[in-house]
Amino acid sequence: MSWDWSSITAISSVVGVVGGLISVVFLILQIRRNAQAIEGSTVQALMRFEKDVFALMADNADTYIKGCASTSKLTAVDRLKFERIVGAQMSLTYSAFVQFEQRLIDDEVWDAYFNALKNYMKASGFRASWTSMENNYPKSFRALVNGGLPSQNMS
Repeated sequence: MSWDWSSITAISSVVGVVGGLISVVFLILQIRRNAQAIEGSTVQALMRFEKDVFALMADNADTYIKGCASTSKLTAVDRLKFERIVGAQMSLTYSAFVQFEQRLIDDEVWDAYFNALKNYMKASGFRASWTSMENNYPKSFRALVNGGLPSQNMS
């Protein structure tokens, strides 16, 4: 077999295409791995925030329980504590909402946070505190919390 420039060019073109395909496959795998790492890191950050909120609730359990029943029976100091607890819970949920909207957490993780919020909202004192602070949050989040935002897996 004789090697002329057209044979060498054809073989080098095939080798180049194969090398390019291998590079593309490698990049796809790396992008997937990176996306999984980002999601894992995001979930871990949310869980650290959640741990802090739960600690705040536990440290102020009496105030939280009374406030959920009715904010009218709280002292001014306890009302402030209760509103900060509700604010922390809402900020945690808002953080999860933002991560969900940016596709950094999956539907199942978001569903867990949203279902927890729906349970919190059953308490009249919690709802009353939310009403007093809802304007501090973006319109899309307020609409979701108040039941007006149609979206995937948010009901």
